[in-house]
Amino acid sequence: MAIAMQMAGLNSEIGDAAARGLHLAAMVDASNDAIMSADADGMITTWNRAAEELYGYAKEEIAGRPMSVLCPLGKAGEQRRLLREVAAGAVSIEFDTKRLHKDGSLLDVSVTDSRIMEDGLLIGFCAVTHDIGARIRSSDRLRAKMRIGAADLARSRAETLHRLALAAEYRDYETSLHTARVGRAAAQVATALGLSSSFVALIGEAAPLHDVGKIGIPDSILLKPGRLTAAEFEAMKQHTVLGSTLLAGSDCELLRLAGQIALTHHERWNGNGYPAGLSGDAIPIAGRIVAVVDAVDAMTHERPYKSASTVDEALTEIASCAGGQFDPRVVRAFLRLDLDAAPKNPAGHELDRDLELLAS
Repeated sequence: MAIAMQMAGLNSEIGDAAARGLHLAAMVDASNDAIMSADADGMITTWNRAAEELYGYAKEEIAGRPMSVLCPLGKAGEQRRLLREVAAGAVSIEFDTKRLHKDGSLLDVSVTDSRIMEDGLLIGFCAVTHDIGARIRSSDRLRAKMRIGAADLARSRAETLHRLALAAEYRDYETSLHTARVGRAAAQVATALGLSSSFVALIGEAAPLHDVGKIGIPDSILLKPGRLTAAEFEAMKQHTVLGSTLLAGSDCELLRLAGQIALTHHERWNGNGYPAGLSGDAIPIAGRIVAVVDAVDAMTHERPYKSASTVDEALTEIASCAGGQFDPRVVRAFLRLDLDAAPKNPAGHELDRDLELLAS
């Protein structure tokens, strides 16, 4: 009788455990997260409905296969390392990663790996996988919108500054063509120097802003028909700093380059320029290029304080200043834009040949 009662109790406990097991299995299968278990060797043993939907494998197809079958190229090592860390004592590890669908497509997922223990021994692993593709796509869209917004803001600021540059130019030259000519010529010289196509495009857009700081120079100085006094010239020099200040503080590559040009296009190769007295290669290449093209354009067009020089006169002046005021390599590149237009020096040699010696 006692044995029968004990057997009945044992059967009841077994039945309760089985019922709890079935209830737990039903809960796992009903979960919206993909849940799988694996043995201590990482071979898959169970697989719920959400895992079937996420990965595309039926239970019968995946059972007995290694967990690494779900890892794309380069991620299997990550999986093995994480299982070793869990086996060594980490209760669980959660991480965002890529996993592989049955059809070969990549999945953006968040995985939590945990160990399964029995009587103090590791008997397997449990992996809970959550599809984060929608979150990733939403985040990517947000980042794209932010990039577009930042680009729009930069373009808007660049447009505003271009308008300021034109306003300054109209005060000085009564035409908006100077800035366009400087931008076009700067791009041509950068091309002749073998600089990258991206830099060529950038300097073509940035160079027209070189004199934007003149917006802050008084008319009494900017439009003075005669020679400036020493004090007036010092004030005029400030247009480089003013321009750089106007263009500063932006993450936009165009505006950063424009600020660099505004600050350095009056520096001289020999160190006698302004505002910082830089010399040689310490002057950014963009500033060296704009120094030449701006000077040529200024010489060949009328200003309130001077008449226009001929093209030959301007080229002769530029060539004579190579190695002093201007980078000889930039001058040589400028003259090569149209060698037929290069004048002869008094000795009858082409200026470009002399510039080869200066640049060597």
